[in-house]
Amino acid sequence: MTLKAQPTNPSRRFRFRVPLLVVLALGTQSGCTREFFREWANQDVTEAIFEKSRDPRWRIDLFSVEPPALSRFADPYDPDAPPAPPDDYAAEATSPVPQWPDNRLIIPLEGTGYLDMLDVWQRENEQKAAENEQKTGENAAKPPRRPSGTPRPTTAPTEVEPPVPPASIPSPFGTGGNSGTPLEAIPPNSLPTSPPANPPSGDPKAPQARVKSRDPALRLAAFQQTGIEEPTLTQSPTAPPGLEGPRRPENQPPPIGMDPSPIQSDLSAPLNPRPDLTPEQYRESEEKGDAIAGMLIPDEINFNEAEAAGLPRNSRPYKLTMEQAFRLGLVNARFYQFQLENVYTTSLAVTLQRFAFQPQFYAGLSPLTGTAAGGIPAPNPFNQFLYRTRETGTPISSLNVGTVAGVGKVFNSGGRLLMGFANQVVFNFLGQNSRQPSVQSFLPLTFVQPFLRGGGRAVTLEALTQAERNLLYAVRSFAKFRQEFVVATLVGGTPITNFGSTLQTPGFSGGGNSDPTIGFLNVIQDIQLIENDRKNIAALERLYMIYSELIKGEASGLTQLQVDQVDQSYQQALQTLVNDRTQFRSQLDQFKIQLGMPPDVPLILDRSLAMKFKEVFDGIDDWQRDPKRNLTDLPQYAANLPDLADVNIDGRSVLSVYNTGKDNEDDLEDLLLAAERVTLEHRLDLMNERARLYDAWRQIRVSANALKGIFNVTLTNQFITPPATTNPFAFVDQAKQFSLVLNAELPLVRLNERNQFRATLIGYERQRRSLQAFEDNLKYQIRIDVRNLHQQYLTYEINRKNFTLAVRLKDQAFEQIIAPPQGAAGASGTAQAANAATQTNNLINFQRQLLTQENTLITNWLGYETARLTLYRDLGTLPYDEWEAYRELFPADYGNAGTGGGSRAIRPPGAPRPEEAGQP
Repeated sequence: MTLKAQPTNPSRRFRFRVPLLVVLALGTQSGCTREFFREWANQDVTEAIFEKSRDPRWRIDLFSVEPPALSRFADPYDPDAPPAPPDDYAAEATSPVPQWPDNRLIIPLEGTGYLDMLDVWQRENEQKAAENEQKTGENAAKPPRRPSGTPRPTTAPTEVEPPVPPASIPSPFGTGGNSGTPLEAIPPNSLPTSPPANPPSGDPKAPQARVKSRDPALRLAAFQQTGIEEPTLTQSPTAPPGLEGPRRPENQPPPIGMDPSPIQSDLSAPLNPRPDLTPEQYRESEEKGDAIAGMLIPDEINFNEAEAAGLPRNSRPYKLTMEQAFRLGLVNARFYQFQLENVYTTSLAVTLQRFAFQPQFYAGLSPLTGTAAGGIPAPNPFNQFLYRTRETGTPISSLNVGTVAGVGKVFNSGGRLLMGFANQVVFNFLGQNSRQPSVQSFLPLTFVQPFLRGGGRAVTLEALTQAERNLLYAVRSFAKFRQEFVVATLVGGTPITNFGSTLQTPGFSGGGNSDPTIGFLNVIQDIQLIENDRKNIAALERLYMIYSELIKGEASGLTQLQVDQVDQSYQQALQTLVNDRTQFRSQLDQFKIQLGMPPDVPLILDRSLAMKFKEVFDGIDDWQRDPKRNLTDLPQYAANLPDLADVNIDGRSVLSVYNTGKDNEDDLEDLLLAAERVTLEHRLDLMNERARLYDAWRQIRVSANALKGIFNVTLTNQFITPPATTNPFAFVDQAKQFSLVLNAELPLVRLNERNQFRATLIGYERQRRSLQAFEDNLKYQIRIDVRNLHQQYLTYEINRKNFTLAVRLKDQAFEQIIAPPQGAAGASGTAQAANAATQTNNLINFQRQLLTQENTLITNWLGYETARLTLYRDLGTLPYDEWEAYRELFPADYGNAGTGGGSRAIRPPGAPRPEEAGQP
């Protein structure tokens, strides 16, 4: 039996082709999801960034542009289709609403993970504080502060109640301690009434040369306050009637200067300063006089940091240590996230340029998007349904379906290749065989190669080269930003003016930061200044109370002028507190914004770094309350102030130029040259600047290429299926079309290109000078940094001594106030008043100088820490990793209020750790 081929059923072929066409049509409208494209971009960007960060000097171990989950700007919703934020009511009501969101937020979105971090840290801090209190027994009585190596006094220092200003000048700022005894409750004779006296000549360091009070009435107040047994008093037998004056002890001669026949004694004698007194009597008088001098020092104030920050006294605000603040800044700082996104967006250009040299495919129904090698090659069949009636002249009803697919490729030489497949299917519904379409396919191939202008690797690869190099620059800039971020978070990024000298601490080099850069240590300085102001106000309150009672005595020689002098200083101290408190609260709010938090978060900072200053200042107060204090103890208090950490540059100690007891100016220039060498080797921005000079050089050849003529060769070869067939793939060798096109042009009109070329040459010369200026400025900046470090170090050491002198001057000034006059017995009242005004002014000035010295020490210490961190940052040797840099700058002794690692050298980025190198 013979088998015959069955004819193909056209209707069946049509039934299969229609669904295929529908699928192709729908495929053009479908696409990948948003998540696919986002993840695809993340993958390409991450690979490109890791390729550029392999160098250990700017390595990035982990990169993600997604916001941290605990940050304030974290988004818990779908990142590809986030809900609509709340819109402005007026804007929505007065404009079209083209989009109707499926989900809309009622309030703006804001993450709260950082608050959870603060809660956890708050509990940890409270637990640690409770454990420390249990171990050290802080609930017991606190012993008086004494300098190390100094024996405690045998008699405990006497503390008196702090004074309260009169009702005429009420203080809105309580001292935080005991309120003191009202003036109405103080007996009239309980305070001294003698006029001040000039100090005697002699060695101020010798204890026997200090003028002690000889006024019994003044000592009487101290006896009543301290509980010392009051001696028997008697009238002076030589006093004229009606002018007996205050009574004095019967076993003590009249005060110096008030005896009609005084006994001239040599106060500078080392053994017997008062021949009219036995050694026991003189020693007892000295102790009682010191107890009176301690009346000026108020009780230790109960300083409340929450109240200073504008919060209720009984509130429990979050307390951040420096390490916790730094960790919060890494997670929550907006500008840190901005810098991450800068690297990401720079990398997107690299992915685009790399894609330009990859094979790029296209497919669709008459697609419009071409490739980097060019547009869709001809023919690009169109898609349409056309219907015309008989009345138009030529009736027609046809459906044209054109599908195209192909690939394009750009070569390094500048050649462009386009290959494709095009198919045109036409259904003529008015024909005799309407179900039988006509099919024709094309295989186009086009290759274009420029040989002069626009050809060659120098021009073709320039965009890719620049994009790759820009990404490297961005990665380096981000590594430098990470170094700057450490410094800005700890010490801020604004210039610090310190008594005429300005220490420049520039912020972020990348720009674009709208948040403040205050720094942790600046806020710590402000809170310590407020506490010093409170102590100064308490001291002036006490002095005002004393003077208010002194003017009641007829023999005191004091008038309302001296009380007003004290009152004026008191008001000035109040104004200083108002200013410092406002500055502290403002900078605290700005520091919160710097960390990415709103300014209304109840937050205070841990003061452990400045606690040594507080201990020394409180110890000075205890020393002044001590009736057996000795001026020789003051240098030991100054020695307990925090020491300054050294900086090591290429094996050289920066402070060794001055801290060896003599100036080694000959070594200074060698140190500066070593710092310059280290800077030129490690600065990442200098590496970028040198690379940009090469970029400018490359542009010379690129712009010179545009001066050439044009000679392009275009090759086109196309296969076509015969029109009689219905097979879209029935290509034959005979049905082809080949063309060779040559384009040539002489370089006659090149004025624009000539100008561009000349501008490129000038740009290269400018870049050379820019690099020279950049290197010179780096050298100058690093020299300034070293000099600033030396200046801050020397200023700090000088102020150590000035601090001791300020305490001595204040102590002696008050003793002169309470000492009896040493002038002639007939001295006029005008002379006594002038002397009292002078001594009062001296006491006020010395009290102000002591406050200034305490504040100056804090400012100098902060200035040195700023200069130290700035020097490391400008050297470029600060580790690129933030936590590694933090631990190098502030090692484990942070818990002991230390701020540095002594002469410890910073390990340069990329250098092996000591344990990795086999070192201890």
